[in-house]
Amino acid sequence: METEEELNRQLEDIVVKIDRAKRELKALRRQPTESSKGKPRASFIAGKERMIQIAEATKQLDRLLQREHEIRAKLRPGNH
Repeated sequence: METEEELNRQLEDIVVKIDRAKRELKALRRQPTESSKGKPRASFIAGKERMIQIAEATKQLDRLLQREHEIRAKLRPGNH
């Protein structure tokens, strides 16, 4: 059985990882800056790769959020 102190440390780590994952996902979703002055647009393949990265980042974020929920449930009074 994990102690409350261990759970709190895990929760802190998870919250930091969630924050990083959210920032990464936001950066991936942001459209690349493109100039209308003849610069080439991102290729179809690059777009597909970007979508794959977004899907992977979303799955990672979902796993982290689920773990956070599990830890918080263990920390609630009455669950000890």
